[in-house]
Amino acid sequence: MSSVTLQISPGLVHEAQLGNKYSINRLTELVRERLFAYIYRLTLDEALTQDLLQETILYMLQSINQLEHTDHFWPWLYRTALGKIQHHYRDLKRKKNMELNEAERTRIHMRVTAEFNDGLSELLRKELSDAVFKAMKRLNLKYRNVLILRCFENLEYSQIASMLNCSELRSRVLFFRAKNSLRRQLAVQGFGQCYFLIALALFGFVTTSAKAASSTITAASLDVGFAAAFIAALSSKAGIAATAGLATLAFAVPLQIFLSVIALSCLAGILIFLVCLLGIYG
Repeated sequence: MSSVTLQISPGLVHEAQLGNKYSINRLTELVRERLFAYIYRLTLDEALTQDLLQETILYMLQSINQLEHTDHFWPWLYRTALGKIQHHYRDLKRKKNMELNEAERTRIHMRVTAEFNDGLSELLRKELSDAVFKAMKRLNLKYRNVLILRCFENLEYSQIASMLNCSELRSRVLFFRAKNSLRRQLAVQGFGQCYFLIALALFGFVTTSAKAASSTITAASLDVGFAAAFIAALSSKAGIAATAGLATLAFAVPLQIFLSVIALSCLAGILIFLVCLLGIYG
């Protein structure tokens, strides 16, 4: 993954905590654009994003002294913004209506056809932009969030884990599931594996400002590791069904037959895991 465009030093954050006006203004300036992109990617609503952006920055200015580790600034700020989004949808009981209006869709089409260079035809690029926005809209907020943090905000799994208050392995499993869920949503719309990286890059490109540099998404940045892929495969619906089936067999058939089934299941498990690896690296 490419390095983060807007670096904020712990020193700048510390000076802001001490009340230095220049540092506070500089921090606010550096935060605004990147934070807007993060919130917009989660809400896909520009007006709502502007409101939540102002709320988050205000909270940042009022509560920055509560941040104990200045090098954890971005995870802390993302966690704050996510809380504002969840509050909006949950406590105010507002429907998560993330459909793009025609004016917004036209704006996106104009930008991707004029500025996004991926080797696709203009018509195909427009169709892919519609597909990836529709697919992102259908992901639950938890999956969309972990995808954004990893692919577009360049956070390490350890940082994501800290933000989500979970283990690093859990953050990897969540990302694996989110990635596969998005891949399935795109496949339903006719865009197979070969379009996956392009679709992610396109989404990142059109949800940030024209002057901001987009992250480079590679196959390596999508890697979750052996353990996370294996756990995600076992905890999938297919894995749970297979486990339940084995438990039933253990009480219903002779030991020799059961052991034979176990051996075959192990082979099937290996095949499932190979499919997972193809999903990650293919």
